Amino acid sequence: MSEARGHILVVGASSGVGRAVAERFAPTAQVTAVARRADRLAELAAAGVATVAADVADLAGIGGLIQGIVAERGLLTGLIYCAGLQVIKPMRALAVDEVERLYRVNLVAPTVFASAFASARVSTRDGVFCAVSSVAAQRPEPAIVPYAASKAGLDALIKGLARELAPRRAVGVAPGWLDTEMTQAQGRVYTAEFREALEKRSPAGIATVESVVDAITFLLSPQARHVTGEILRVDGGATL
Repeated sequence: MSEARGHILVVGASSGVGRAVAERFAPTAQVTAVARRADRLAELAAAGVATVAADVADLAGIGGLIQGIVAERGLLTGLIYCAGLQVIKPMRALAVDEVERLYRVNLVAPTVFASAFASARVSTRDGVFCAVSSVAAQRPEPAIVPYAASKAGLDALIKGLARELAPRRAVGVAPGWLDTEMTQAQGRVYTAEFREALEKRSPAGIATVESVVDAITFLLSPQARHVTGEILRVDGGATL
């Protein structure tokens, strides 16, 4: 990236991959973290990360949000979209508002962020747009069909952006199951038996948040300067 430290916007930095990414880049880049939970942002601020409280589901506010961030801290050299929502329910039990919010957070919002990122007034010519997808995009399963569909749409978005935003790059990571607050909240689904079975079918072991952040770090680095339109799977080989 062209600037010595760069300016990286991390969207969805409350917990999980987003929080870990903000913490990883903080020592070497100027990081702005956006999240809905103000209490979590306060913890990042204490670590030297610039923070902005905002709900990505407020689509109309995204443009002004980014303009304010850029006006205060300079053009973006990277935007990492980590916000995500999962609903685990059979199709017959889904409510309309659940489906609408899931697509809004997982697909519509990153599209709006990418639209803003495409502008020379927002990002540098060598800027990188990176989004967190999921292996579910390619292997949808019962009870997470809308989630998988939203991530499949995100994969298509990344590939399209790679062509339209050039010379800016667009990349993604597709984690398998991760031990995060989002999955911990689904203890009835992700049981000890689930983890044991996943471990057995993962040749390289169950993926971790740290390994996903390692992949994102590489994709934003000069070493990946000729990598664009790719979604890097990080699942320990579980979906082979």
